[in-house]
Amino acid sequence: MTNQFKSLILYPTIFVVVLLGVLTASNSYFAFLIFILVVGEQIFSWNKSLQNNENSDFRIFFASQYLNIIYIIIIFPLYLFSSFLWSQINFWILFGYGLNYLIFRSIAKVGTDQLSKTNYSESREINSTLDIWKSNKKKLSTVIAKTSNKTLREKLKDKLEYSSFLNTEEAALLLNQAEKASNQELDKLLIKINDLM
Repeated sequence: MTNQFKSLILYPTIFVVVLLGVLTASNSYFAFLIFILVVGEQIFSWNKSLQNNENSDFRIFFASQYLNIIYIIIIFPLYLFSSFLWSQINFWILFGYGLNYLIFRSIAKVGTDQLSKTNYSESREINSTLDIWKSNKKKLSTVIAKTSNKTLREKLKDKLEYSSFLNTEEAALLLNQAEKASNQELDKLLIKINDLM
């Protein structure tokens, strides 16, 4: 049993079981005994499934853990219901526990098993273009200051903050050429950059 399982599942469950036992066990000791057995079996099987877990896909792992939590949470109201109405329902509460087991353990297990058999594709890493955009924006700002063409300078300044072209490698190549270019070549490159923006 891992420390995470103990601190997140075992200890809180023991606390709730003891608290409910102190508050309601005097109504029916049989109902409380059944409750302890059902909760104990769930904790044992839950821990065993975590130790044997070979799912590398976190979606399946979290789906099964979510269903385990729902299963154990539903056990608590079932116990409270049975403890207060034990004289009327007696051992019929076992059908409630059985239905909970059928829905949230058996059917859910089949569902997560089927989900684990589905094919999924690896997600590709998303490369941020923010660094390219910042670098290109800075280069363009310095290159704009070198041109003597005021109209072109104003057009480029207007597009500087909003152009998606600055996110591209092509923009980086053109701006590198513009930094090294002479005055006539610079204007030609800036006109080309302006058209692409």
